[in-house]
Amino acid sequence: MALFFSSLLVLAGCATQGDLEGMQRDTDNTAKEFLALQRNLYDMNKEMRDLRSEMKTLSGKMDISAKGADNLSQKMETLDSETKTRIGFLEKEMEIASQPMRRYQADLGARLDKLQIDVQNLMGRFEESKYFSQKSFEETKALKEGYQGKLDELDKRIATLNKSVDSWEKRLEAKEKEKEAKAPEPGEETEEEKSPSKAESAKTQPAAKKPEKAEKPEKKAAGGPEEAYNKAYNLFKKGDIEGAKQDFKRFLEAYPKAKYAENAHYWLGECFFSEKKYEEAILEFDEVIKKYPKGNKVPDALFRQGMAFLELKDTVNAKLIFKEVIKRFPKSDQANRARKKLKEI
Repeated sequence: MALFFSSLLVLAGCATQGDLEGMQRDTDNTAKEFLALQRNLYDMNKEMRDLRSEMKTLSGKMDISAKGADNLSQKMETLDSETKTRIGFLEKEMEIASQPMRRYQADLGARLDKLQIDVQNLMGRFEESKYFSQKSFEETKALKEGYQGKLDELDKRIATLNKSVDSWEKRLEAKEKEKEAKAPEPGEETEEEKSPSKAESAKTQPAAKKPEKAEKPEKKAAGGPEEAYNKAYNLFKKGDIEGAKQDFKRFLEAYPKAKYAENAHYWLGECFFSEKKYEEAILEFDEVIKKYPKGNKVPDALFRQGMAFLELKDTVNAKLIFKEVIKRFPKSDQANRARKKLKEI
């Protein structure tokens, strides 16, 4: 029992080890005194029993005299009175000795009650902390799973986009190889470019004037890349999409490294977009993004590429492209338009 009290006192922190040892010593001393009093009472009871037995023995003798009987009776009365006195004294002593024990028991009972209250409070706090910890763990787990799901979805979208880009790149390479296989020598190509004008002029004018018509393309070619680019761009502004497309292609074949090459690729992509050839437009815009990563037309090309995906009903790749525009060019007009498109999708 003392060990149980000690454990409770140490758990709640209501009593020190020294207090507990002092109480234990007091309790042991009181118990010893109580046992000593019990032994004394037992000895007195035994003495009374012996005296009574002696009295019976004496009274049983027939030859006892009256005087002896009176003396024995007085002796018995005296002994009985002394015994009662001693018993009363012992009872008082036992009462006095038992009072500290009762006080300690009452004190221990009060401390035990306080310990129980403290333990209950501690258990309540523990359960509350456990609840909030479990709740925080579950919320963290849910957030982690949500972010992991979004990351997985983003990885899938990126993988899909990469596959789409690879497919278009393969198509573009196949078209370029086919074009290279069919392309004539540089000198012959110039003659082919000139030949349509000759055929047209032959329908409207006499044969004698054919040399004059043949000289005009040579003058335009002599004008250089800027004039060739402006010619194609003017056709695009006038709405001659097919003519602009052909001229932009010729410009890129003749001047692939000219300073207007980036713009030519972009406007060629716009020509395909106008013709609703969205896959070709995406590939052409991709040329701008890859070949001229720091060029002025990259934001426009990236945004229009997203619009082409949107026209193809590929909202997954369209969203990825619009987010890329916002990420790379957050303060641009193209980024603002991309944000509006993301809200509309």
